[in-house]
Amino acid sequence: MPRYNNKHMRLLPRHYLLLIIGLPAMAQTPKKGLHFTSSIQQKITVYNGTIFVNGNKAHQLDPEAINYGSKRNRLVENEGTVFLFLDIAPLQKLYVFRIDHSNADSVLSAASSDVKDLDHDGLLEFGGSDATQAYPSADSAYYVPTHYYEIARGRITPDAELTQKMDKKINGVYLANPLNPNGQCCKVIPKKH
Repeated sequence: MPRYNNKHMRLLPRHYLLLIIGLPAMAQTPKKGLHFTSSIQQKITVYNGTIFVNGNKAHQLDPEAINYGSKRNRLVENEGTVFLFLDIAPLQKLYVFRIDHSNADSVLSAASSDVKDLDHDGLLEFGGSDATQAYPSADSAYYVPTHYYEIARGRITPDAELTQKMDKKINGVYLANPLNPNGQCCKVIPKKH
């Protein structure tokens, strides 16, 4: 058994104190990078707002916009097409990129949501509604339109059926044209009781 003199024993509590103080600070360091590998071995890295594909700079975003810690950041592969989903925190948006060779092409942005089979049809969907302001009268509300998308056959397309279903669930009615006469969002509807 090793022997320690009093000098060593006095230093030990200081080392523990430094360790205890330092650990939470290290644990709270914000994540600034994401690393993915596709099934065809494409290396996709997102670091400080830049998307790199196979080491090549493919797209630049605001470095502060990406929520690096979000579980919504992910790769989705469908019939040979690779899609990169990035959660953009300040806008509450999900940015979608198609990864092709060393390129990252912006496909669309949608309301930030999980990417999963929302309507149980065997396909992945994502989307939702943007935040809207409250209507100033208690008997009415602004119509809250949703926009859902489906991943199928290597493409992302609007999912009209899910959008209508969710609009009816949220608003009690589906409006094909939710804009008011001034072309702004959205029409006023009576509140459902």
